[in-house]
Amino acid sequence: MHHSFARKRIIPFFAFLLVMAVILENQSTAYADKTTQVFSFKIALAEKKCQMAIWLTNEQGGFVDTIYVTRKTAQKGLGNRKGKLDDKSWLGKKGARLSVLPVWAYARGVDYGSGNPYPPKKKPLPDAITSATPKAGEFIWTWKPERPLVPGKYIYFVEINRSFDQNKHHDYSHYRGQPSVVWKGSLIVGKDESKNEAVIVGHGSPNGEDGRIESDMSTITTAQKDIKKIKALFHLQ
Repeated sequence: MHHSFARKRIIPFFAFLLVMAVILENQSTAYADKTTQVFSFKIALAEKKCQMAIWLTNEQGGFVDTIYVTRKTAQKGLGNRKGKLDDKSWLGKKGARLSVLPVWAYARGVDYGSGNPYPPKKKPLPDAITSATPKAGEFIWTWKPERPLVPGKYIYFVEINRSFDQNKHHDYSHYRGQPSVVWKGSLIVGKDESKNEAVIVGHGSPNGEDGRIESDMSTITTAQKDIKKIKALFHLQ
């Protein structure tokens, strides 16, 4: 009788613990669902009419995602048009500006045909990662990844290009002058807040033939000043 009575008391107790474990697990899951990873960028632009892209890679250099691209490049087909390269007009059609943001375009690893890495007008990028061309002044962009990123160090890049900024080293056509300028920084994804300021690391291809970053900036003049400063922030919301 003694052992039977003990079992009757122990079984409900373990049942109670099991129910509490389920409740706590559900509460933990609910809390996790409310925790969102947020990336914020504050960019001081010195010039208007600049095309710009922001993207993220892992620490090893593997492409993670596009954070932002100006609408003309992301949705209007600026880098993927039927006209001849550098032509202002060819049978009424403007040419593709392959030099607009080549480092970003090739980093994505997408070929839209004939080796062109830029999205055409018929295959635009999502509205969530684009906006109209920013005006001069402070530009702020906030991005929340659709799927949480694995904790660790991530590298962000900002590439900027402005047409009609020719100098004595770069004067290729009526619109194409100095190549794109690339800024770079890093953020730590985790439970704590992470801040960083980007620095210039080089420029893109003058004719958009590849996605390499050329570190020699000796021929780049005004294009280095299109952005004054870039501040990046990661936090949980």
